[in-house]
Amino acid sequence: MSKKTFSTFVSMLLLTAAVTSCTKENKADQSPKLSVEDKTVGAVAAAKSYQLIWSDEFDGTSLNTSKWQYENGNLGVNNEKQFYQTQNVSVSNGNLVITARKETVGGQPYTSGRINTNGGKFSTTYGRIESRIKLPAIQGLWPAFWMLGSSISTGTGWPACGEIDIMEHVNTGNTILGTIHWFNTVYSYYGGNTTTTPTDYHIYAVEWDASAIRWYVDGVQFHEANILNNINGTEEFHKPFFILLNLAVGGNLPGNTINDNALPASMLVDYVRVYRISETTGTAPIGAVITIKGSNGLFVSGENGAQAMTCNRTTAQGWEQFTVVDAGGGKVALRSQSKYVSSENGAQAMTCSRTTIQDWEKFDWIDNGDGTFSLRGSNGAYVSSENGTQAMTCNRTSIQGWEKFTR
Repeated sequence: MSKKTFSTFVSMLLLTAAVTSCTKENKADQSPKLSVEDKTVGAVAAAKSYQLIWSDEFDGTSLNTSKWQYENGNLGVNNEKQFYQTQNVSVSNGNLVITARKETVGGQPYTSGRINTNGGKFSTTYGRIESRIKLPAIQGLWPAFWMLGSSISTGTGWPACGEIDIMEHVNTGNTILGTIHWFNTVYSYYGGNTTTTPTDYHIYAVEWDASAIRWYVDGVQFHEANILNNINGTEEFHKPFFILLNLAVGGNLPGNTINDNALPASMLVDYVRVYRISETTGTAPIGAVITIKGSNGLFVSGENGAQAMTCNRTTAQGWEQFTVVDAGGGKVALRSQSKYVSSENGAQAMTCSRTTIQDWEKFDWIDNGDGTFSLRGSNGAYVSSENGTQAMTCNRTSIQGWEKFTR
């Protein structure tokens, strides 16, 4: 596994972001980073339900090899100094224990452990992937909880396979890193960080869907990357990924000043859990004639289909009334003046001009759990009122104020 060096790159495609982060597979020391459009951290999410689909609670006395496989040897990446071996991985007292030791094996001056769920054991596309972990904070150590695209096993090289670093920590500091790595004509990465107390147990997680990847520590979001519609070549992140845990010694990110006197040292993992996330669609008022009011207190207007939709009316008359129609498959359509609202696939301002219901005229009715609702188009993005300052759109990757409505 290799990790990223620090550099600054001005994106010619989107926003520029100066971030610090790290990678796990081989790369040049001076690689450019290509920004993914950032979104405001802490956006209000729709009400969600979580279904556990895979886990390991590490309650036994040895690693469950039906769920994990070992990666052993000198992997020859990132100038790391460890030789990975099975005996550095154990399970005891309800924890997975990965231990780094000062001992020479295979020409390397240290040993440690690395495991993954590849090889047909487990992979997932999207979901909440979380682990409760207690880290060593020792000079020269580099623990990580991360994911790789499963296509790396079928000939797709890194970084084209994609990588999601859920949690990485180096040396003795209190900074936790969260990063994605991918290929978009050049090696690209986008990362953020937060502070915590690494030597205590914390829950590290990502929530990953077709729109974005969001990073959390103990339920608090600290970073988000937009992957909607493969923005900036991020198609890797719409395919299956497997999970890895490891404890590296030395390497490009922590450096090769290692506190031998603090070894052996261990990374403790209480559990790893993966959930399928479903937004609570609630019960749409099928057949009802409703008004739709934005967070600006004004009403949405279909504009009689003659121009793009707006959310700027102070009173609700005919153009501001919509019939909620069952569009099949749990989706709804909105009809006003005998015409249907269209998301326009997020490519341009929304209209209410369609005579039939096709994909762009179908929406998920999302219950936000606070008395408001949101609408998600077939493009996976959310409808925005644009605060009434411009025509409405269906291109938002998360639900914030302008994406919430009442009726």
